[in-house]
Amino acid sequence: MADHWRGEEELLAELGEAVRSAREVPARFVEAGKAAFSWRDLDAEFATLSYDSVAAAGPTGVRADAAPLRALTFSGRDFTIELEVGSGDLHGQVVPAQPGELDVETRDGTVLTVPVDDVGWFAVRPKPAGRFRLRLRTGSGHVVLTDWTTV
Repeated sequence: MADHWRGEEELLAELGEAVRSAREVPARFVEAGKAAFSWRDLDAEFATLSYDSVAAAGPTGVRADAAPLRALTFSGRDFTIELEVGSGDLHGQVVPAQPGELDVETRDGTVLTVPVDDVGWFAVRPKPAGRFRLRLRTGSGHVVLTDWTTV
């Protein structure tokens, strides 16, 4: 009889462990939450994708004369970020022109920071792989966040 109870105790312990692990939040959810929280900025202006040359090509996505570059525009209340996507890099400009820094964050939490010069120009090398978003910090103290996008 003692062996019978010991088997039930082991079964109950295993069931308890299964219930506890089912309640745990998957690590990828925790990582995504931390990444989102680390970028929170209550005073940030949000810039949404307002133009994509691929979408502008029409429903088939094909133009009569295919362009070697892809153009993206993120528009906010006070600032616009224009991007040209090349084969290995991104070139862009902040409008109106202001110096500052631009962070490029990928979904895995990697952040690359590049300078924005006095006329608003910047270059990102290498081009981000997969989904990314931009965070612009201007010299005048403005913060602009973009949508997540893929190039």
